[in-house]
Amino acid sequence: MSKSLKPFLQLLGFLAGVHVLCLFFLSLCRMVFLLSNLPAEGIDFQLLPTALLIGIKFDNLIACYLSALPFAVLPIWMLCTCRQPWYQRGMHCMVRSVTWYYTVTYAILLFVHIANARYFHFFNNHLHIGIFEWFGFAHETVGLVFGDSTNLAYTGIALVVFGFYTSLLRIVSRRYTQSISATKWEKGSYIIASLLCILLWGATFCGMRGSFQRYPLKVSFAYFSPNAFYNKLGVNPVFNMIKSAEYGRVHIPKEIAAIDENEALRYVQAELGFTPADTLHPLTRPGKIHPRMQGTPHVILIFMESMTSENLERQSNGQWLTPYLRKLRDQCIYWENCFSTGIHTNNGIVGVHYGFVPNFAKTCMDVNADRYTGLPYYLRKNGYQTMCFITGNPQYDNMNSFWRDNHIEDIYSLYDYPTDKAVNNFGVQDGYLFEWGLNKLEERSKEGKPMFATFLTVSNHGPYVVPEAYKTRGKTSEEQIIAYADDALKNFVEKAQQTDWGRNALFVLVADHGAPLPSPYEMTLPYNRIPVFIHSNLLEPEHITRPASQTDIWPSVLSMLGVDYENNSTGVDILNEERRYAYFVNDDHLGVSDGEWFWCYSLQTQRECLYHIGNGENLLTTYPDKAQDMREYGMKMQRVNLTAIEKKWTAPENGTDIPLHP
Repeated sequence: MSKSLKPFLQLLGFLAGVHVLCLFFLSLCRMVFLLSNLPAEGIDFQLLPTALLIGIKFDNLIACYLSALPFAVLPIWMLCTCRQPWYQRGMHCMVRSVTWYYTVTYAILLFVHIANARYFHFFNNHLHIGIFEWFGFAHETVGLVFGDSTNLAYTGIALVVFGFYTSLLRIVSRRYTQSISATKWEKGSYIIASLLCILLWGATFCGMRGSFQRYPLKVSFAYFSPNAFYNKLGVNPVFNMIKSAEYGRVHIPKEIAAIDENEALRYVQAELGFTPADTLHPLTRPGKIHPRMQGTPHVILIFMESMTSENLERQSNGQWLTPYLRKLRDQCIYWENCFSTGIHTNNGIVGVHYGFVPNFAKTCMDVNADRYTGLPYYLRKNGYQTMCFITGNPQYDNMNSFWRDNHIEDIYSLYDYPTDKAVNNFGVQDGYLFEWGLNKLEERSKEGKPMFATFLTVSNHGPYVVPEAYKTRGKTSEEQIIAYADDALKNFVEKAQQTDWGRNALFVLVADHGAPLPSPYEMTLPYNRIPVFIHSNLLEPEHITRPASQTDIWPSVLSMLGVDYENNSTGVDILNEERRYAYFVNDDHLGVSDGEWFWCYSLQTQRECLYHIGNGENLLTTYPDKAQDMREYGMKMQRVNLTAIEKKWTAPENGTDIPLHP
């Protein structure tokens, strides 16, 4: 049996050898990339090995996709033709075909990798699908590529690499074809060969997935350090292009795009009460500072998962589900009529930190992330350490790469906690997150720099894992986990305020979004209506009833701290300014509210509704003037908001470089 199986094992050896050869040349291209884009401070030999190992994982994914066809065809061909008299001739033809297949596909792949090394030098990012727009300007593009002698040098490098690759590929192929001989197969050999085929295909599938974790490989998996260059070093440019094509360009919905941009800008500028000083950044205006705290307090921002305002009014068995948050309302600056920008965590992250509303169902944290200023930027600029704590996988929603690209230096996640502390696919419980984070903040506080830390809780997100002590705190697991989340917040804030750093800290508690509780409206309002608590022993309590948005948090906090900033969003300092309405989205709905009235519009059905909150009757025809006023506000604000994202008005003028405090 072993003798008759030898040809099949030789075939597997040939396929494995070609696959390893391809990985070697992809790694060689990464070394060309490294040498072409050496950081000014030189090579960091602590970060480099990790980046290169991550790169192999990305390269293997692409290589597995390209190898899937020959890995499927050649073994099946051998098993089906091994008893035919023309077997040897047929196998020679198939091997030649596979060799040409690898030659052509890797000709494209290797040239893309070498071109990416040059592209990165100019744009500090990998090739993406947007480069195909250049093909519409063929003359200019050809001139750009071949008009630069350095580009010609890179073309030469690509030709040399490709020539070296094809020479080795043909040697491997020739050696294998010389070993092909007719052999009488035994029945048992077919069974073993079939099992080996299944193992080969299974391994190929795993390689194509790129990860044994819950989520397939994403660009954000390459991000592992505060150093942007080494984070990007591991990314395969072809993979980056594929992922950027999946997300596509930002397209403003036709209903919003139909509004004249200049008209919308004038409207928004009038609403926000400023005249633009810079026509290239027409939304940017100086922030007005109204300090309420002395010195440089630490800022602790806590995202409360799915904590709709309605949870504060819910009881079970005669007990409030959120006794701590209810008590906190009277001890802090409380925003009663605040609305989340969207209904997903990534919406809340961008809305709170950076002040922008999402483009409806599109994710706010794409593969090629937009750049923002906002809270992390200005705090880091003023000497703050910036960090975040999350319960689970930092690759989810591209959080890892997005945050690192947008001024968060350190990310603590499931990778940092003991493996036995993970309770479900979302990682550790809120209580452990806060316990671990409290110790880490105590440690970081000794560095002598103020801290900005974001905590992203998740226990109040299904599937719920309710601790035994809370199974009597509600009738359902949903009620029980809300009670648990409330206690976890209480324990953290109260323990933190007993520390030296905590006594000089500003705590901001805000929901990432609400929850889809029963609602009589076309658009589920509880999904966007959220509480906001700004708490410190150094602040006087205040109850704010005027409408507010998540986008108002970052300018309000910076104003309180006395930090100079420029506001390039539609957010306002809600503690000292007013907005007539808050506007927000719910995937395919646009909503506008002032806490009393609620207008909404569906992109999918073009249905428009106006409600007096508490009444499910559509009052659109009864109050047409009110509907028109709210419609104009929401549509024009969203038009300018999405235009700002599309035209990159969101980024600091100096790009991604952060001017750090001396």
